[in-house]
Amino acid sequence: MNDSMPIVLIVDDSPEALSLLNETLEQAGFTALIALDGNQAFSIACKMVPDIILLDAIMPHCDGFETCKKFKEHPQLSDIPIIFMTGLVDTENIVKGLELGGIDYLTKPINTEN
Repeated sequence: MNDSMPIVLIVDDSPEALSLLNETLEQAGFTALIALDGNQAFSIACKMVPDIILLDAIMPHCDGFETCKKFKEHPQLSDIPIIFMTGLVDTENIVKGLELGGIDYLTKPINTEN
């Protein structure tokens, strides 16, 4: 992690989710970077490597599973921990996310109170 505030890259196509997570993380002392899709997330991470990525699974164009795979195949970005956040709660999708390299899987809606 950085010597300064840890950097969290939030990747979600929902403005409401982005706003809530951004506010919560900044109040907790993190620097939050925001991406609306997987391609934008990859571009941001190539310029400013985050300490961790919170990644929505369901997004247009490049979904979270494809995005995770892309990160894990990139030599400079493959070690970044990725946590999936999604409304998909079936075992098949949870296993898929973890097999692609995610370290955890949170279901939406995410409770930011605790």
